[in-house]
Amino acid sequence: MQAEDFYRVISEFDFICDDIDEIIKQLDLTKREGQKVSQAITNLEKAKKILTELFPNIKSLDNDVREDLEAEFADAI
Repeated sequence: MQAEDFYRVISEFDFICDDIDEIIKQLDLTKREGQKVSQAITNLEKAKKILTELFPNIKSLDNDVREDLEAEFADAI
């Protein structure tokens, strides 16, 4: 696997959150619906954090890929 594959996965989280934000701006959500959307975004952010911590530590990756991922995700952790 290439480091770019992992970067793409992490960057998709940002695109998904942006897309959700754009969609909800166009809707008149109830308070409960808004809370659910906020909860979903929070869970996406948690998943992103978990993966940015996990990916550089996957033992079966080549050392150079792991080092690239560590450098790339250092600011995200």
